[in-house]
Amino acid sequence: MTTTLISALLIGALATLLATAALGIGAVLVALAGRATATEPMLPGTRPDSWTGSSLRIGWVGLVLATTLLVAALAIRTVMVGHAPWSTLHEFSVAFATAVLAVYLALARSYPIAGLAPMVALLAAGLVGFALGLDDAADPLVPALQQPLLLTIHVGSAALAYAVAGVAFVVAAAELGQRWAHGRIAALPDADTLRAVGHRAVLIAFPILTIAIALGSLWANLAWRSYWSNDPKELAAAATWLVFGAYLHVAGRRDRWEALAPWLIVLGFVGVLFTYIGAGIFIVGEHSYGAP
Repeated sequence: MTTTLISALLIGALATLLATAALGIGAVLVALAGRATATEPMLPGTRPDSWTGSSLRIGWVGLVLATTLLVAALAIRTVMVGHAPWSTLHEFSVAFATAVLAVYLALARSYPIAGLAPMVALLAAGLVGFALGLDDAADPLVPALQQPLLLTIHVGSAALAYAVAGVAFVVAAAELGQRWAHGRIAALPDADTLRAVGHRAVLIAFPILTIAIALGSLWANLAWRSYWSNDPKELAAAATWLVFGAYLHVAGRRDRWEALAPWLIVLGFVGVLFTYIGAGIFIVGEHSYGAP
């Protein structure tokens, strides 16, 4: 019964996210069609009324509703399993999606990034859809995971770092699109705003990822008597950390290297996805217990 309720909440969240994404994309298409038939050119810096009006409010409500459903699913799962709800790939994927939405909603209160809502909704929908395709059995924790405090803090901080990196990825992709279009994508914020938001997101994600890796090393020593064993997930996490470190090195430059900044954010999130999925499922290692 409990598992059925959680599945229903996840399906409801997925449907809400897909509807939110469809609404946002539809608003953009309507705005583009209206611009194509307009007799007067759109002034620089303006945004389509269809997006900034009712569709913006509905989209915001959709993301809040999806976040609420996911939080409810995680809360029920916590009571069901008796520990932090991110010990399996199914649980972690739900936590990842929830954190992505929460981080975006928090940043959107300080920055004019409402136009990114459809992209964020699609990212979160992909994570929830992936979670629904995984085994949701609540099995007892394997010996390596029987550290409740470290399970809560280490894996929780990893989920948060991944989520902030996911929002940074959406922002960086939007910046690349906006610069390629020379600022003519009216549904998106301007490139400079996107650059600022992406930079803030990486500044948040990097120290959290650092903490997650450090705690993981401590946990590895407790579980396997070694702080570092060149496990695939460890190596992938370290490589991802180095990519974001490289971003921080070039982000403040004012030369030809500056253009690499959004690309490094994109590459960093590719590293996140590989660490999250590839190094846990497709490559055998100490962390392969996360495979379905």
